Amino acid sequence: MIWHVARKEFTEITRDGRFLWTSVIIFVLLLTSIGVGAARYGEDRALREAATAEVRDQWLTQGSKGPHSAGHYGVYAFKPATPLALFDPGLNDYTGVIQYLEAHKENQASFKPAQDATALQRFGDLSGAMIMQLLIPLLIILLCFGMISSEREEGTLRQLLSVGAKKTDLVWGKALGVGTTLAVILVPSALLGGILAASLVGENDPHDMIDFPKKVALLAAAYLVYFTIFTVISLAVSIVAKSSRAALTTLLSFWIVAGLLLPRGAADISRHLYKTPSALELATNIQIGRDKGPHPHETNHPNHIAFREKLLKEYNVSRIEDLPYSFQGLALQADEENGYRVFDKYYGAVRDAYVAQNRFQQFVGLVSPFIAIRSLSAALAGTDVDFSNEFSAAGESYRRSMVKLLNEDIMVKTQGKSQHDAEFGYKSDRSLWEKVPAFDFDAPPLGSIISRNILPIAVLLIWLVGGVGGLIFAARRMRVEA
Repeated sequence: MIWHVARKEFTEITRDGRFLWTSVIIFVLLLTSIGVGAARYGEDRALREAATAEVRDQWLTQGSKGPHSAGHYGVYAFKPATPLALFDPGLNDYTGVIQYLEAHKENQASFKPAQDATALQRFGDLSGAMIMQLLIPLLIILLCFGMISSEREEGTLRQLLSVGAKKTDLVWGKALGVGTTLAVILVPSALLGGILAASLVGENDPHDMIDFPKKVALLAAAYLVYFTIFTVISLAVSIVAKSSRAALTTLLSFWIVAGLLLPRGAADISRHLYKTPSALELATNIQIGRDKGPHPHETNHPNHIAFREKLLKEYNVSRIEDLPYSFQGLALQADEENGYRVFDKYYGAVRDAYVAQNRFQQFVGLVSPFIAIRSLSAALAGTDVDFSNEFSAAGESYRRSMVKLLNEDIMVKTQGKSQHDAEFGYKSDRSLWEKVPAFDFDAPPLGSIISRNILPIAVLLIWLVGGVGGLIFAARRMRVEA
């Protein structure tokens, strides 16, 4: 019986001219979004690869100079993008894509694409994720709102039940019919998008493919659950509503609140609850903390003198030239380590605030499945706040290792020299620059993504179980008369 009902619904839906035009529009939008995303991903990847190679070449060919000068010369790190970013750009436009790594400073990722966008672009970009998260649920609502209520109003529901059809079989048949109809639109688009994404992965980007098939499979499963949630909720409302008009009004209200109002409201509330300091406040606090360091370039500064006296006493010598390591190298590294504590404190607090904001929004997903699927989708695509934070952390770790290697070279190679000679008299060359490896950042594996997104996954499952249970309950108590 279920299959007969599903086939009937599929036939009726596909013969409806309104559905035909709606499906064509959505299919074209999906293809367009995939094409635009693919073009953008391919262009960004080419630029990133070219810039990475150029930066590495500049570092290796910077010529003979002091290691500390090389530390100020620095390098650039470029945030990678996984192939799934062409489907779900997430926060990519609002998080920096380039991080400058230099001595003394922890620079945050900068050059946000949204800063160069037009007002229309900032309103919202067309993406596959946006269509799947907002337009497909709307289509499901339009398909389902009258499936039961209209048959009850027209008197055909009683006829169906009078020939021996079970209420639950009737409902599940209609749900299967809707699912089959959606598959006609979504499966070809998904296959095309998957093939396109796989074809755009460069041979030099193995990090792009870390757990890629598993991430695609989980993403597909998540959207299947998401669409099922809207299908069962829409059918349940169609059963309990007094009329088709009431069912449509209720479902559209749910779509507007859950998909448009709650996500924006949750974001605004999270920023209020977990505030981040202004750029000026952050810079001021960091400068105050950095001023507590040994000031290696200011020989008359009290902190510099105190650090020098401490070392002389510790090694029981009277001159810095008699220290077992270059005083300048020791002072530079001590100043860096003081900076580590300052950066970890203040930048860490900012990153923690962003994570807390994201977790709060995920909790709001308990009343909005849209928030849950948005969080999980961006995480799997590598376009969420956690991915951005991991990139920044990897860049800072690389910076610290690079500067420490340069300072240690000064410590050893300029031992016994005065501060002036250690700073300006000693020069190194490519043999030292080559000891600094090229920056590399791997996308997080699937296990890491799942561990950080247990809540969105649980929310989707709760909505699924609740929706299915609600539909079964409503089906068993279905009214026959209008």
